[in-house]
Amino acid sequence: MKNVGLIGLGFIGKTHLEAYQHIENCQVTAICTRNKAAIPNHYNGSMVTDYEDLLNDKEIDIIDICLPTFLHEEFLIKAVNAGKHIICEKPLTLTLESANRIVDAVTKNNVRLFVAHVLRFWPEYKLIKSYSETNILIDIEIVHARRLGQAPAWSSWFQDPQKSGGALFDLHIHDIDFVYYLLGPVDTVYAVGTKNKYGAWDHVMTTLTFRNKCKAFIEASQRMPRGYPFTFDFRAQAGQGTVEFKVAAGENIENIHASNHQFIYYTNQKKSSIEIKKEDAFQNELAYFVNCVETNQENHVIPLDDVLYTLKLLKAVECSLETKQKVWVKM
Repeated sequence: MKNVGLIGLGFIGKTHLEAYQHIENCQVTAICTRNKAAIPNHYNGSMVTDYEDLLNDKEIDIIDICLPTFLHEEFLIKAVNAGKHIICEKPLTLTLESANRIVDAVTKNNVRLFVAHVLRFWPEYKLIKSYSETNILIDIEIVHARRLGQAPAWSSWFQDPQKSGGALFDLHIHDIDFVYYLLGPVDTVYAVGTKNKYGAWDHVMTTLTFRNKCKAFIEASQRMPRGYPFTFDFRAQAGQGTVEFKVAAGENIENIHASNHQFIYYTNQKKSSIEIKKEDAFQNELAYFVNCVETNQENHVIPLDDVLYTLKLLKAVECSLETKQKVWVKM
């Protein structure tokens, strides 16, 4: 049994807390937040307002960081120095220099760091990945992905490019990470987009060319009008057929299981609906991370090298947006 200390109880913090309730080999024993009213009635652990109280608690094995992105490095390094294993929401950070400092500290202190790229644990995306490793979808040629919604309404820091990185780092990152996971290293990126009034990229369209000659076209937006459902879809076209996944949810991913889903495989003039067993991606993700700590297993789903490479891709996209040029991605 692993004890978790959770810091941050906004939308994603509450999502993590709910997921932990369904994981048998761990428990959230302490939450660090200033918002006592946000703690649900069913929670029976302790609450603190000082982060040092989490770090000094010898019973806590893992710190789960669900804070705004610009605070990640500071709170991560403190947890590392306290000898805690860490789960951190994506994005890990906003610069490669910051990411390298974090990884160096983790390595030096011999602790584990897990970054929550949740699509790799999402049931439909997991199945697409498995299809790509079989004759169902092994020869992928083209991928289209979209993730469209409004700017998160629960906090203003998302609008600030220095704090969140805008839709590029908060939203586009999901599909950029997954297509890398699916198709491998990237040769070039070319991106166009728009900025909000604070200077954050809030609508981004990126073309990626992969070393295996596949292409991906990815769109992310946080400037859709109010009332537009949070929408994401993914289409992979291969020599064997095409798989297409579509979801139209609410304002965000709340009540996602009740939203409109389509998951279809097209081949040889046939159209087949794919039935997916309902799973919670956040439970999948956090259970995997906790199990890696408890059993001292290697993290093969989202290793830190992949986290760094995805961040490198985002910086390449950012460079293309700013320069209006195609950017080559170095090894």
